[in-house]
Amino acid sequence: MVVTGDGLLAGAAVADITPPPGGSLAGYAARTSASTAVHDPLQATAVAVSDGTTTSVVVCADLIALDPETTRSIARDVRDRTGVPEEQVAVAVTHTHAGPAVTGGGIGGVADPAYVRHACARIAGAAQAAVGALTPAVLRRGSGTLHGVASNRRGGSLTDTVVPVVRLERVDGAPIATVFSYACHPVTLGPGNLQITADWPGYARRHVQARTGGVVMFLQGCCGQLNTGHTAVDSLRGTEPRPDRTFGAAERIGTRVAAARVELPLGEPLAPDRLRALADEPDGIWADWARTQLAGPGPEAVEVQVAVHRWGGVPLVFLPCEPFVEFAVELRAALGDPGLLVAGYSGGVPGYLPYPEAHYEAGGYEICEAHRAYGLRAAFTPEAGRLVMAAATTLAGEAR
Repeated sequence: MVVTGDGLLAGAAVADITPPPGGSLAGYAARTSASTAVHDPLQATAVAVSDGTTTSVVVCADLIALDPETTRSIARDVRDRTGVPEEQVAVAVTHTHAGPAVTGGGIGGVADPAYVRHACARIAGAAQAAVGALTPAVLRRGSGTLHGVASNRRGGSLTDTVVPVVRLERVDGAPIATVFSYACHPVTLGPGNLQITADWPGYARRHVQARTGGVVMFLQGCCGQLNTGHTAVDSLRGTEPRPDRTFGAAERIGTRVAAARVELPLGEPLAPDRLRALADEPDGIWADWARTQLAGPGPEAVEVQVAVHRWGGVPLVFLPCEPFVEFAVELRAALGDPGLLVAGYSGGVPGYLPYPEAHYEAGGYEICEAHRAYGLRAAFTPEAGRLVMAAATTLAGEAR
């Protein structure tokens, strides 16, 4: 599909957000040591698209998560720098598990406030540069399929094999940006890895860029329960190296892959006696979380953003949290658009977002424990997924 559109403009930019070694790494409860080296750089990639009246800005950073308020702060910064309204700015992360700790409740250590401020400024700066680079453009859209990479760690065979691609070119054919998505946790490197890396999305970007030129943006899909073949509890175990969790494996995977506010309700907190038991466990993984909860269980809901941007009439859906794969599958079916780009991990990542609610009956890490890693009092209720799905369906329908 080719979209020219009178007045279609596009621009793109990249900023380096690599932290120095020595800080906390986020992603695994079993990893407590600081980073020792930088294996490959972390980036913030920004793409801006305008029809001359409305401008969309999408920026994605090689980070595990950002608090919702942090994404709103970045969007406000972009607004102040460019004049683009903050509701037209989507802030996403690739969800690498080998980057710095940047959130209030993220497992893997304590965030460095100075680095967080630096990274946020660089992310906003990339967005500003992309807006400043707007130029007449042509949009091309397509999708591919990829089997055999993502695995459903909750059992069953459901994965998202669609690889949506949006290509932006100057009117003379010169590349501006290639935006692509795939749904799979960047967890090729396990808890034993102490090197900073973008994991397989970084390899995928570099591979695509070598073939296409221009700026290359990767947007993480709805991969809440999808990863590269490891179980969720692997992150809670020891750090012994495994032969299948290497940089070589990350490169092989990467090469193969080549604005509504919603308040999500949380469940009831654990009873005080159960919290005290967790708090008293010697070397307990959740002891610090339990002590925090005993001091105060926190809010009963978390506000997030669901957004749909249109690039030359082409919709891109941005979902918050770690959304389960069924979101993408059902949205594409509901809208009759098998190549629809549905990105998760945008507008804030305060926890997992299971959907549909049958997952709650099955339990498992994402339902029963993962909220602790995010510092939440409980998992989101089943209603949360329905609220996000309804908002996304409505916004996407309006965008069409």
